[in-house]
Amino acid sequence: MNDKYIYQFYDEVCKSLGGDYKIILEPGRNFTEEWIEYDTVKWELEDQLENLVNDLSKDNTLSFEEKILELYKYIALNYIYDDNVLYFFKRDVSDIDNIKYIAVDWYGRIIDDKWKENRKNHNRRVCYEFARFYAKAINDLLNGNDKCEAFMLGDKENLHYVVGLTGEEYSVILDVDDFNKIKDLTRLKLGLTINGITILRDNSGKFKKVVDKYNEDKPEDLPELKNISKDNDIIEYFNKVITILKPHNIDSQGFMEYMRAKIEKEEIEIEKIWKEIKNGPEKRYVRCLLFDYEGKTYLLDSVDQKLQVIDKEKLDTNVFVINPEENQYPYFGG
Repeated sequence: MNDKYIYQFYDEVCKSLGGDYKIILEPGRNFTEEWIEYDTVKWELEDQLENLVNDLSKDNTLSFEEKILELYKYIALNYIYDDNVLYFFKRDVSDIDNIKYIAVDWYGRIIDDKWKENRKNHNRRVCYEFARFYAKAINDLLNGNDKCEAFMLGDKENLHYVVGLTGEEYSVILDVDDFNKIKDLTRLKLGLTINGITILRDNSGKFKKVVDKYNEDKPEDLPELKNISKDNDIIEYFNKVITILKPHNIDSQGFMEYMRAKIEKEEIEIEKIWKEIKNGPEKRYVRCLLFDYEGKTYLLDSVDQKLQVIDKEKLDTNVFVINPEENQYPYFGG
């Protein structure tokens, strides 16, 4: 890879997105800039992704950009976001004017062999893991061709990581799991358009053409929603959305973020709450939502995928946790 494109990509990110970002590479490079960080582990592919990369490498019918999209689609359709990581975020109130949330390093970032073995037992991953193995898969597809390079891009507070891809022809950000909106991990499972790919530069329009081709026959939202009204009873509307959503069998995090988007669109303020998954092989928590509407408090249960009226004061504190970031919890599982 011509290192000048990494400098160019960083400049493009700073100008387009603002904020403080860093690029994460595998060890062994010669960059010393303060915005370059080196990963603590060797990048490796999980077996199923390695098999896909091998198959794509032999496929002469697809362009390189189409192969990148095939990897993106595979990740979105076969993995889910591990929202358990968000439970372990810590709330930093040392500066009352700048309250921050801090990600813990031991959840997906700094890992060992035990972690990797545990991860083989399920398909839940966090953004650092997605970015790490997606960048590795793209670089393996290149097979030594230095026309472009993939790496990890993260914010300096370690809250989110994506894949950066850059070279002479284009610079692209690939984000399957933006936790501030309905992730492409969820959108693609629902048959919706991709909206997690940001094109910073595309001299020939090559990358945009591939994304547009995928999106051209996909809806922005579930077509079934066109047949239901929310004019008379917004709670009834939410319940109808849940009924439509359930047959799609999306995971608890996907369910929560989809319904959160619908609820907040009605300018209803939500509160996050956590539900512990009981009797599992590890200690695991899932995000649910609370909100008040017309004098009642509602619980959106992401595990049972239902909406119900509750008395907040009577919630079972052995199952539900509010504000876990104010406490310290030991890590369980992987």
